[in-house]
Amino acid sequence: MTSVPSSAVAAVLRADPAAGAAAVVAPYDGKGGYPQAFARHGWRTVAVLPERRLRPPAYRNAPPPVGYGDTVVHRGLRQTVKALRALGVSAVVAGGAGGIELAERIAWQLGLPGADPASSALRYDRGAQAARLARVGMPVLRGVRTARLADAVAWARSYPAAGYLLAPAAAGTPVDAVECADERRIGAAWPALWQAAAQHSGSPHLVLTELPGRRRYTVDTVTRPGPDGRPEHVVTGLRADVTAGPRPPSGPPAAALARYTARVLDALGVVCGPATMQLAYGDDGTVGDGPRLVCALAAPVMTPADEAPRTPAGRHRPACVPAPRTAPDSPCLYGRS
Repeated sequence: MTSVPSSAVAAVLRADPAAGAAAVVAPYDGKGGYPQAFARHGWRTVAVLPERRLRPPAYRNAPPPVGYGDTVVHRGLRQTVKALRALGVSAVVAGGAGGIELAERIAWQLGLPGADPASSALRYDRGAQAARLARVGMPVLRGVRTARLADAVAWARSYPAAGYLLAPAAAGTPVDAVECADERRIGAAWPALWQAAAQHSGSPHLVLTELPGRRRYTVDTVTRPGPDGRPEHVVTGLRADVTAGPRPPSGPPAAALARYTARVLDALGVVCGPATMQLAYGDDGTVGDGPRLVCALAAPVMTPADEAPRTPAGRHRPACVPAPRTAPDSPCLYGRS
């Protein structure tokens, strides 16, 4: 069952203390906690469900979500916005990774605070995230986003590394990322991961990167407008997923992660609401010192698959990796240096 922190819900509500209605977009997890979380603030919820043909294949037969006061079937943006206005909706949140883009478009049309829907991919697409960070001068993991195995293998040959991580381009997809030692393992893992990504996100694009450092952390955040109107990012949770050595996520690493997290959120255009990201912290020179973004998702929680990628030996290690939209037959390279 999805955990929805109260602070995350509070961040998407208007400052107006009066109760209202919140739209939860694409809550494919029928047992999600949004209705209960909003109810604690005195708000009712409206489920916005894309019609069957607009859903990724894995969710076309998903059962209706429970606990919502109303349901709007999304067939087109104009109709959906009109229906939500009639229901008095004054807050919009994505029910999961698959709802981020539509939620931002709806909020924009309703005139509610939110991120620019023209850059929605930055809030869930792994390669788009890495490409943006590279453009603003932040260090990133080297990688490639592509729907073709040949492109991934060619990139790995061009950039030898101690290991690689293969993951769906869409963060939040309930598909395990896979650690691969070499191009043979990449080829073995590719078919199943490619198919699963297409089923759960509607896109067969995968991202292959150099293996992140072994010290990995999950950071939960909430963003709300500050007194000057600029986004204010607050870290609400920091936990170590994998640690190398005795150092816990406290002291200088925690401060460094918090500073880096704020810079990442600004670069990805997060202006309000919850976000979860995974970071790797390097201090052994394998992929560079300091924090690196592994992936980010503008939703309260990552899926278990994002938190625990597989290795060929069957061990589980937390990791996910971030990617921009390109033509399906054209690879996107980033982090060349």
